[in-house]
Amino acid sequence: MDKIILAIDEVENADEAVDLVRQIGSEFYAVKIHSLYDKFGPEIVRALKLAGAKKVWVDFKLLDIPNTARLRTAFLDADIVSVHAAGGVEMMKQAVLSGKEIFAITVLTSLSPAEVKQIYNREVDDVVLELAKLAKEAKVAGIVCSPKEVKMLRSREELSGLKIVVPGVRSAGKESNDQERVGTPEQALLDGADYLVVGRQITKAENPKEEAKKLCEEIRKYAMLKT
Repeated sequence: MDKIILAIDEVENADEAVDLVRQIGSEFYAVKIHSLYDKFGPEIVRALKLAGAKKVWVDFKLLDIPNTARLRTAFLDADIVSVHAAGGVEMMKQAVLSGKEIFAITVLTSLSPAEVKQIYNREVDDVVLELAKLAKEAKVAGIVCSPKEVKMLRSREELSGLKIVVPGVRSAGKESNDQERVGTPEQALLDGADYLVVGRQITKAENPKEEAKKLCEEIRKYAMLKT
């Protein structure tokens, strides 16, 4: 399903990750990793691509000076790389120069509204919108936000053309785990999300292949409703 990005961040064994992607990875727009790259480097990216992943997103959430961000992004053996929009326009522009597909993180979905207020002294929507505008100026491919901000962002004409990538989505009745600002796939898609990041709902399921199939069917239905 080209609207789902499969997050396998919690799969720590390389063989297990490759086997999972071999079973279901080709169904998704991309496969997202972080700690697996820390452990196994570029080899894990190549292995996942050989197993069937269309694209591999290395979710490093880079936040550094512009030149370092450019170098790190350029040398990463990945199709998609994430950076923090809080790093500023120039940092994001330098990452874009790498030729990779760049996703800019706005506000982490693990932060509650109260925590966001404590850090920024502003409401979540205000912070997310400001960071999204910076990301648009930098010409990144997409921004990452929680399901709670999708509708607000999609209503802004100045953000037209910017892909919206949404983690923190769970089918109704599924645990939210360590995510604070969460929502259902249905609502995220109806509000205008382009890609949904789904991890533990699939990877921790008793039968990941069957869970992925159910979720894909659910999302196809909602995507059809939107059109």
